[in-house]
Amino acid sequence: MIVNIIQRPEKSEAYEFQRKVSIDLGLRVTIALPASLIEEKEVVDLVKSDSEKYGHEVMLWLDAKGFPWLLSREDKNKSIKDSIERFKTVFGYYPKAAGHYVLDSECIKIIRDCCPEIRTVIAGCFEEGVRVFHGCNNSWYLFSEGMSWTGWYPSRTHSLRPAADEDDWSGVVAVPHLSRDLVQAYEGRDDFFASHMPNVQRGLGNEGRIHEYDYNLIDQYRMQDDFNGFDSYYQVHVSSWWLKGCPNVIDSDDITRENYVETMKYIARLCSEGKAKGMTLSEYGEYYRKNIPIGGQTVGVGKDILYGSGKQYFWLFGKSFRAVVDIFQGGSIGDLRPYAGRYEAVTGLDSDKPLMGSYPYIIQSQFRTGVKNHCCDGSRTTLIAEHNGEKLDMCFYPTKIKEVFRNGNATKLVLEPVVMEFNDGYRIKVRTVYVFTDDGIEIYRQILERSEGECEFCEYIKGCYGFTEYPEEMRGITFGVDDVTQEFKYRNREVSREGGKCAFAEIPQVTARVELCADDAENVTAREGNLFEPYYLLTAKQKINNAKETKVCLKMKKIQKI
Repeated sequence: MIVNIIQRPEKSEAYEFQRKVSIDLGLRVTIALPASLIEEKEVVDLVKSDSEKYGHEVMLWLDAKGFPWLLSREDKNKSIKDSIERFKTVFGYYPKAAGHYVLDSECIKIIRDCCPEIRTVIAGCFEEGVRVFHGCNNSWYLFSEGMSWTGWYPSRTHSLRPAADEDDWSGVVAVPHLSRDLVQAYEGRDDFFASHMPNVQRGLGNEGRIHEYDYNLIDQYRMQDDFNGFDSYYQVHVSSWWLKGCPNVIDSDDITRENYVETMKYIARLCSEGKAKGMTLSEYGEYYRKNIPIGGQTVGVGKDILYGSGKQYFWLFGKSFRAVVDIFQGGSIGDLRPYAGRYEAVTGLDSDKPLMGSYPYIIQSQFRTGVKNHCCDGSRTTLIAEHNGEKLDMCFYPTKIKEVFRNGNATKLVLEPVVMEFNDGYRIKVRTVYVFTDDGIEIYRQILERSEGECEFCEYIKGCYGFTEYPEEMRGITFGVDDVTQEFKYRNREVSREGGKCAFAEIPQVTARVELCADDAENVTAREGNLFEPYYLLTAKQKINNAKETKVCLKMKKIQKI
């Protein structure tokens, strides 16, 4: 695991405390100097001294006019260029790294145009969107969901989407503002549960001086090395104002500081034992370039380390899509972002979505659902098994991750089998296997055991599109099967074909087409919902008979915008 410790300097006793901790532990730091403090001689002199004496890196924190991603293009340009040139004047060199909580693709282009030396940026807050917005009394206008939890190569046209190839790449390596809990990032407010010790206290993830969660989160990121062919990335970025008199933390300053120090000591010990590597931000960017190709896949395995539920989530981040598999709900896909559509967006005054920096989803079971375990009441995938008129939904059958295999630019996820038993005693044991490729997601259902009698499998995708929990306008979408197409009109109409090959929905609002394809389906169906059920539904039914395995493919493609 690679560890990057970022500190933002200021004139305060709390920063002196934080600074001394890293020095005493021998930890190199990336100092994120706010552009608003470049003229503060006392701060700059201290930063220069620490950089020369301890090998710290000085990066530029782009806060000169507040939040640069929300400015007009003209003001983004002025603010970023001015901040970079003032940095050069004061330090005598250009920074190699810069960032803020979010940088849209325009900000990154401006940075690269005026300062090619900057090759690594902090460009997003992983999955920080409407949950944090609601939790902050609607005062934190930061929407950046649908990105990576670790490093990525941002696209030229949407900073949260990974570049498909060299031509699509913006030219920098990006990292998130914090490392987040890969379970809570999907289920709850992940700003509470991140590599930020006082935030964990704010979320009551500690009991006074007992704060095992902080260590467990570090170890969860260390575990990611097992699933990827490169080191995982962990970033600690705690502003010093959290360490003294912070109104967000109910513990005393003594407890807050002790928990902070103990966590930093744990990181220092891991580094000394060779179990972690400390790097500055620009060093990590160079490591990323040398070891991780553009267009590759990154895996994230999240295990519940907070509530003891045993839940697991599997995240897959690649050039064509990002998918989250909800292992607890039968291995259904609960979140899907169609990067293959290459949806383009910037934020700021000149944009038609001035605040919304998230990459759109086409499946999202947390934002667009009712009963959490009820596939028919929300956006997700599932398998429905039918026997003798009775239907069983695999979402009701929790499972576990058995194995993860990497093979070139493909990833295989194997789940533990589940046994589905019907009222008449009929039983069927099914193992789910996913294969994630650049072309889409192959879903295999391996039939390990079953009773005598007929059974039918129905692969089920209930989708929509959106950025928040609120429904978007579905008119403009088309749906159908093979070469039969209908326009979405909220009328519960259905297109069905016996022996059909492919059900689809085309969503020009997010420039994406989603397909459910099966070569040996008995029946393939696409259906529109109504205003109370603003979804599209794609299904493929397959009779089991003597089959040992069924297969469907979930594919995403680019289409033109409305």
